[in-house]
Formats: sequence, C-alpha cells, structure tokens
Amino acid sequence: MLKQFADLTLEADGRYAEDYELKFLDNYFATKDLRMSAYVKIRDAADEIIEAVRVGKQQRNPEFTDFYVTCKRDLIDLLRYSAAALLFDDMERLRTNMLLWFQTISKAYKFEDDNVDTYDVLLKAIRQFLTPEEAKLAIPIFELNCAVLV
Repeated sequence: MLKQFADLTLEADGRYAEDYELKFLDNYFATKDLRMSAYVKIRDAADEIIEAVRVGKQQRNPEFTDFYVTCKRDLIDLLRYSAAALLFDDMERLRTNMLLWFQTISKAYKFEDDNVDTYDVLLKAIRQFLTPEEAKLAIPIFELNCAVLV
C-alpha cells in the first residue's frame, strides 16, 4: 500500500486522482481491521512462534541446535518484515527489500535445503496463532518467503 500511495502521488501530481486510481484504498480499508489484528497477534506471539519453529525443526533435524542462534536472529527479522508487509499490504516491498537480500545470504551460506523445513514449520506455526480470516491474509506473505528463499 505504501508503494501504491507513492506511485499515486507521482501519477496524480497536479490533478485529482481518478476513482480507479483510488480503488486500492477500498481494498485496503476492507481488510484493515483483520490486518491490524493479525499484525498484533504475530507481534505479541513472536517469541512463541519462534519457539514453535525451533521445536518443529528440531523434531525434523536433531542437529538443528547447532544453527539455532543464527537461524533465530534471521527468523525474528523475517517475522517482523512479514508482519509489516501484512499490515501495510505491501508484499512487493518485502520481496524487493528483505527477501532478495536474505536470499543472497541464504545462497552464500547454502541454507536453501535447511530453509525448506524452516518455512514449512513456520507456515504451520503461523496458522496456530491466527483466525482463519487473518491467516487468509497472512499465509500468502509467508508463502512468498518460502518461494523466494527456498
């Protein structure tokens, strides 16, 4: 949404915006309360979500403990950026700013195989903390994480 605002500011410079140019606001405001609710739940349950991912990963791979400190830091960042993308309805900014940078790091350290488990477990954990309506908005963002980082 922030990018859409910035684009509209440039496109409508010196004139009134047309109805079709304002449509994104209707779409955003129709989901604003759900987005805020999901954002707050993710923010408030971040430690529990991270712990659920750790437990799930450790069940799949007992050697995971060795990498947990680095993984935890990265997962906290990913969770924060994803929650912000959810709140502002801005997956493009998440993809171009955070995910492409993180993809480079993951490839450099050869984390891709490990990422498959991490994001699968994360998708399951997120669903536990959100209502089905909130999850409907949030899951595509976390699926984008999976698509870019695996």
